[in-house]
Amino acid sequence: MAVIGNRNTRQNPVASGRTGTQVIKFVPGPRVYINTAAVDLANVTIPYGKSNGTTPAGYTDLGIVDGFATITYNKEIKEVLTGIDQVLRQSYVGRKTASIQFSLSQFDDNAFETISGLTASVLVAGSSVNYQVGSEDIITKSLILVIQNKLDGKEIQLFNPACDLSFVFQENGDFLQLQATGNMKAFTASGVLTESFYSMTFYA
Repeated sequence: MAVIGNRNTRQNPVASGRTGTQVIKFVPGPRVYINTAAVDLANVTIPYGKSNGTTPAGYTDLGIVDGFATITYNKEIKEVLTGIDQVLRQSYVGRKTASIQFSLSQFDDNAFETISGLTASVLVAGSSVNYQVGSEDIITKSLILVIQNKLDGKEIQLFNPACDLSFVFQENGDFLQLQATGNMKAFTASGVLTESFYSMTFYA
């Protein structure tokens, strides 16, 4: 039998797409930025513009992200079955949820205060602050996850205007980290008729 050499065995890349030449591998450099929640979830303006390493206007930089931020989107498919054989007749969506999880290496007072929503009590100015953990309620923030490809500079931004945030302290090897989890509320972007959980924009 002859040895085969074609695009199936060589895995030649797709050459072009809507944002120009398609990169062979996406080597992600993530960064997370948050702001106050949008007031009107029915007519949300999506913050457009490639960051290219700068902080989006009006947002707070949370610092070094350890590893990669995880985006989870779940669409529960329910089934309509009939008969003793339980024959599938139809399917429908029972529930939709979306969440984000990321870990911050720079788990200092600034990042903690921004994620937790807690107000600091200054014990010694410039030296020590105090936070009463457990006194906070739901913290809702507008969130942008920026992922830039180290190989070619292409950038992906995921945006949600009203993300309910929670946090835990976790150990990762020799390090202590602040892990944040956000539940994304559904919203309708300006000029769009349907609801979504997050807007994903690709920049060349």
